[in-house]
Amino acid sequence: MRLDIEVLEDDGRQLRALRRWLMRDPDTAGASLSLRDRQERPGTMGGGLELIDVVLSNAVGLGGLLLAVANWRQSRGNGPEVRVEHRGVTVTVSGADPRHIERLVRQLTGPGSGADDGTPDAATPDAVTPDPGLLDRGMLDRPRT
Repeated sequence: MRLDIEVLEDDGRQLRALRRWLMRDPDTAGASLSLRDRQERPGTMGGGLELIDVVLSNAVGLGGLLLAVANWRQSRGNGPEVRVEHRGVTVTVSGADPRHIERLVRQLTGPGSGADDGTPDAATPDAVTPDPGLLDRGMLDRPRT
């Protein structure tokens, strides 16, 4: 599963800080995180604004990634707005509430997200639907230290 993360109204410093945060966060341990210029995205001219290009193995990892982004924003007093895009579906991470995170996961992986458009993706078909037991196992609501 490949995603783009964008920090709005940023000169690049916040995006690099978010990438460092994600690289250290245990919820994103298996993710591949790289910075790239917006102009490298197909079909865009771009102004050189950077994005974090993320590769995850499954939707469970997506929940952890979104939670880590939300926690990063909270660590900055609900800092800059962060958008996450997957196959043309864009969501805004605005809180760390488990229900909000689960809703974002569904939006990014559900019908209309392009997840079933036949385009090859790193996620396996059974990994596209979020595990309903995430909350029961405490994966989305555990406190940060």
